[in-house]
Amino acid sequence: MSNWKQRYEVYKEGLGLINKDIAESVGLTLNSVEVMVNKKDGSFPKWAKLAIITYEQMVKNGRITYDEPEVYKVETDE
Repeated sequence: MSNWKQRYEVYKEGLGLINKDIAESVGLTLNSVEVMVNKKDGSFPKWAKLAIITYEQMVKNGRITYDEPEVYKVETDE
């Protein structure tokens, strides 16, 4: 992925987040998050870049997976 906005959208989708969730977690208003990530001047918030890079590395290294877990069964299950 080439730009931060696209990578940010993948990050949010992958973690099931919306801008409101992110605003609450970093102590900002929803409006301020939306303004920061939609700027046309090419700047992108450093806190978002760190979150995206961390997320991408965790996916790359298998720390986040999207496979369904196997159902755990014990001998008494039928």
